[in-house]
Amino acid sequence: MWILAFIFSQCILNVYSEDLHSSLYFVNASLQEVVFASNTGTLVPCPAGAISPATLRWYFATGEELYDVPGIRQVHPNGTLQIFPFPPSSFRNIIHDNTYYCTADNPSGKIRSQEVHIKAVLRGPYTVRVDDQRAMRGSVAVFKCIIPPSVDAYINVVSWERDTVSIVSGPRLLITSTGALYILDVQEEDQTHNYRCMTRHRYTGETRQSNSARLTVSDPANSAPAILDGFERREVMVSHRVELQCKASGHPAPKYRWLKDNKPLEPDPRFRQSVTGLLIERSQPSDSGTYVCEVWNSLGNAKVVGRLLVKEHLKVEITPRIVKGSVGSQVSLTCSVTGSDDYDLSWYHNGEVINPSNSVRIAGLYGENMVMDGMAKSDEGAYQCFARKGNMSAQDFVQVILEDGTPKILSAFSEKVVSPNEFVSLVCHVKGTPQPTVTWSLDDDPVIKDIHHRMGRIITSEGNVLSYLNISHTQVRDSGVYRCTCNNSAGTVSYQARINDPPAYGQ
Repeated sequence: MWILAFIFSQCILNVYSEDLHSSLYFVNASLQEVVFASNTGTLVPCPAGAISPATLRWYFATGEELYDVPGIRQVHPNGTLQIFPFPPSSFRNIIHDNTYYCTADNPSGKIRSQEVHIKAVLRGPYTVRVDDQRAMRGSVAVFKCIIPPSVDAYINVVSWERDTVSIVSGPRLLITSTGALYILDVQEEDQTHNYRCMTRHRYTGETRQSNSARLTVSDPANSAPAILDGFERREVMVSHRVELQCKASGHPAPKYRWLKDNKPLEPDPRFRQSVTGLLIERSQPSDSGTYVCEVWNSLGNAKVVGRLLVKEHLKVEITPRIVKGSVGSQVSLTCSVTGSDDYDLSWYHNGEVINPSNSVRIAGLYGENMVMDGMAKSDEGAYQCFARKGNMSAQDFVQVILEDGTPKILSAFSEKVVSPNEFVSLVCHVKGTPQPTVTWSLDDDPVIKDIHHRMGRIITSEGNVLSYLNISHTQVRDSGVYRCTCNNSAGTVSYQARINDPPAYGQ
């Protein structure tokens, strides 16, 4: 029972010690892009963190450390990178449209964040417009908000108006997920109204109102299909909903059929043909491919051809999670990547890239296995694996702790006085790499195991050794100097203390 209590107390101490080593972490590991308006500036906290004492630094992707430029750029003591507001005439690519990364280091090691692209968007003049449309009575009309390509990535269509009154999607008027306005079952009265779109800039907050457009309605007349709305390329993250537009005019009303990679689209409850095209719920990587929307009636045919890419988030994991070894030993790490079958992989030690050498072997299809021989004390610290594909990246890190391996006695028995027939338990708690063996001696003679002398050991969860010598029914001959000797290939250490009989009565 005493031994169990001792082990429990030591486990508590070691858990606390291990927590001290887990002092590197990431605050926002997924941060990879920051877009901001030039008139507002931005604050970007360092995605990497460390328990104090810690140092946070920012670098260009090229590895050059950032320096403060008064009124333009500053790295604050807490690791936040600030880029100040600036006029369009002061725009500089190296500052306002560049890729950075941040590092955090303390005595445990050093980690680097993923690359973060920081881009300023300038306020500038632009207009949005809507073109007049023609449609046959009973068919479909499609109005689109035409946005200049230079700002298209930052502009959202927030509403449509008919004669200055906001349109609410209903049975005949539909605003699609891409910002187009559909008028279904066109009527004569639809040509008496004006139509316009409203947009908002996501970063500057600027709003724009388009010109007013009109719809000309004609009587139905036989005509071949003509595409009103389609798509060329769509990208979506896995599990998200995606809409592939395909809408055509024509009389008689055209029919539609979808193909994927030149094969008819197989039935799937996640796929649904709608008024606007094809809706895919909970998209999966297997949905990626080339989609063809075939449209036809008795007078002709047309088609929309587009590419869908369903992207997964990259995920990286290094094994083993914690590495403890000794100086001169071999360390092996494996980097597993999910989310893509095609990526670039690189290894880092304390923020610096690792290249193969006489003592470092990197193997595997992508270099996912790394073996390091003859580890030196300077080789301990944080090891990171980065996977990159296009503008996506992910990383994981583990800490490598190297000890000199020489056995160390963490705690041991103390000198005591025992009475005849008393039970005595002597314990030496030791650690070392490789795991040390422990022998016991009394006055330099080995302790012989018998019915009254039992020896054994317990291995703790941290890999330490609890070696014990239990003596039952102690006799006079059991007194003397007891020594526990701990030995491994790295060295030897011993501890001794005297166990005495009580003094004779009257002495």
